[in-house]
This record gives sequence, C-alpha cells and structure tokens, in this order.
Amino acid sequence: LWRLYWMTNTSGVLDVPVVGRFTDGVGTFECEDVHDGCPVLCRFLWHGISDTTAIWEQALSPDNGSSWETNWIMELTRVS
Repeated sequence: LWRLYWMTNTSGVLDVPVVGRFTDGVGTFECEDVHDGCPVLCRFLWHGISDTTAIWEQALSPDNGSSWETNWIMELTRVS
C-alpha cells in the first residue's frame, strides 16, 4: 500500500495523500477531496510504465466513483 502526497511551494503543507497500490502494472490511488467547494473523489492512475516511460492521469468523481472526469494527463519520458 502506497501513499502519494502533493505539496505546494507556497505553503509547504502536504495535501491529503492519495492511497493505493500497483496491480498488473497499473497504479491506482484515490482520496476524498474538495473541488470548487464540492466533495469529490480524486484518482491518480500510473500506467504505461517502462524503463523510459510512464503515464500519469488525474481524474475527479463527483458521484463517489460512478463516473470519472480526467482533467490532467502527463506522459513522461526519460532522456539520457
């Protein structure tokens, strides 16, 4: 079980961690959060992981995980 934390450089305060694990090469991490004053679930997915690449996605769910809206995708590549 892993915990991933975000921190802003303005306050230095750690956000509530997203908690999860890697299964079959995909990391799924979730936490309760607030977006625009409304409670949501937040999900991070890590996938497409190789020696030189990874994909990270953030999604929010206003309906306790019945639906997800992805609002951020990062495609990471290691350069030598």
